[in-house]
Amino acid sequence: MAGLVSPSGLSNDLTLLDKIDSESVVDILDKRFQTGSPYTYIGEVVVSINPYRQLNIYGNDVINEYRAREMWEKQPHIFALAESVHQTIKRQGKNACVIITGESGSGKTEASKIVMKYLAAVSSQDDKAEIERVRDILLRTNVILESFGNARTGRNDNSSRFGKYMDISFDFKGTPNGGNIHSYLLEKSRVVQRSAGERNFHSFYQLLAGANDQLLTSLSLKRSISGYRYTKGDDTQAMKVGSGPGTDDRKLFKDVEMAMKNVGFQDHEIKSIWRLMSAILHLGNVNFHDDGDSAAIREGNESDLARVAKLLDVDVEAVKDALTSRTVSAGGDIISAKHSAEKAEHGRDGFAKAIYERLFSFIVGKINSKIQVEKRHTDCVIGVLDIYGFEVLGINSFEQLCINYANEMLQQLFIQLVLKQQQEEYIRENISWVDVQYHNNQPICDLVEGRRGMLALLEDAAGGGLGKATDDGLLETLDSQFKANKFYTSRRNEPQDKTLEHGHQFRIRHYAGDVTYSINGFIDKSKDLVFQDFKRLLFGSKQPAISSMWKDGAQAKSIVTKRPPAA
Repeated sequence: MAGLVSPSGLSNDLTLLDKIDSESVVDILDKRFQTGSPYTYIGEVVVSINPYRQLNIYGNDVINEYRAREMWEKQPHIFALAESVHQTIKRQGKNACVIITGESGSGKTEASKIVMKYLAAVSSQDDKAEIERVRDILLRTNVILESFGNARTGRNDNSSRFGKYMDISFDFKGTPNGGNIHSYLLEKSRVVQRSAGERNFHSFYQLLAGANDQLLTSLSLKRSISGYRYTKGDDTQAMKVGSGPGTDDRKLFKDVEMAMKNVGFQDHEIKSIWRLMSAILHLGNVNFHDDGDSAAIREGNESDLARVAKLLDVDVEAVKDALTSRTVSAGGDIISAKHSAEKAEHGRDGFAKAIYERLFSFIVGKINSKIQVEKRHTDCVIGVLDIYGFEVLGINSFEQLCINYANEMLQQLFIQLVLKQQQEEYIRENISWVDVQYHNNQPICDLVEGRRGMLALLEDAAGGGLGKATDDGLLETLDSQFKANKFYTSRRNEPQDKTLEHGHQFRIRHYAGDVTYSINGFIDKSKDLVFQDFKRLLFGSKQPAISSMWKDGAQAKSIVTKRPPAA
């Protein structure tokens, strides 16, 4: 029974503690961590504490120790969990899923990579060449997706800024023969704005640091992050190209290019990716001023506009028109509505975010095209969910609300599967047990996404017509709707709470702690408008890869909705 306690005599499973309370749990986790044991069990759940350093417990020799073993036979390890789900599909022919959750910086992405490594290593070797191909692609996707989907935040140098669910397909022999990646909640707002001391997505810095001089020249780029609005950083954070803490942008650029080639990206597709990245950087440098009652390109920015048009392979006048006006269909007539400088800036940033989001989807789709397998060849799948961690930043906005709500739902799932269902089963079978009290966060989930929850009210405000709804008005509506809700508060509802600022802040009591949000920008971010003019513009690109990302731009000019659909 060596698997019941650690070498230092500490319990491996928190369910075996004599006293179960917060203090006892934290104490045992701390003692195990101090003795070099980052993993602890809660039944079939693995608690992982990020050591923030490399540990020599993931080599092939350790993999062999866990191969074909039950979880309780060895010391707690994420390998044991991976072996358990692998045995589930082999013995029972059932689908399995690994859900990885935790706060930002807790090591979720690394944990998912460890699971992938183990599954690739222990699979049957009957068809070695095909296994090696699938395994190589699955492992190399991490390099690509981390480049385009991760960024440095205040808490984590390599924070995932998107959610990822990966299905790994297995045949009847338990051999991986393909997979599929679903991505969601890409934090595209990071492309145009982020908190001080944070970075844009890694891909921008890797391009500027790692591309050779010939490539940079062809993209009209200079090797300087300070030269572009979308990559300018806080100088106090020493954000120099190629020297960000925890990163080696020059080396990673080469790794990403090599990974894309090995996965199966064509040379022209890789070039199109760098063209789009560069177009975004130049687009951010295009400024506007009010010329009478309409927006015009600021003097000196014509060269930036020309670079954008060249990289997108579209007409420069068409780019200018799309940035400074939008096509409106009214009563069968087509007219051009001029933007103000402010609206043109919003349109520019929305365009940049949409380009990056479509680029990211293109990359994920290309990877999937190389690893997807027909359903008839799939016996079962193992799903690996790696989602954003719970976030509390200096300024929390719409993105953090979405992220934290997703974590609330995962917590609800955990409660249902681990606590609620288990205790209900004890009741049905008349088993004596000590009732475990737990925090039911269903009321918080209802607050956010109930029938008249925050998201429903936000959708009503966003759909109220262009320019009609305001963030202040939305906050007033929320304050009124949730005045009696103990999980919501604001300065209007609790005037004595001086920690909340008037007019823009509200607080939600999440399961993981209180979070104060700023309502500023909620409506614009939820609309995230991308005018049809931009879609038509890029659908008309002479670059096939770019045009393929904007198939919805094929609509005729007369087909224009009153409210443009989101990106």
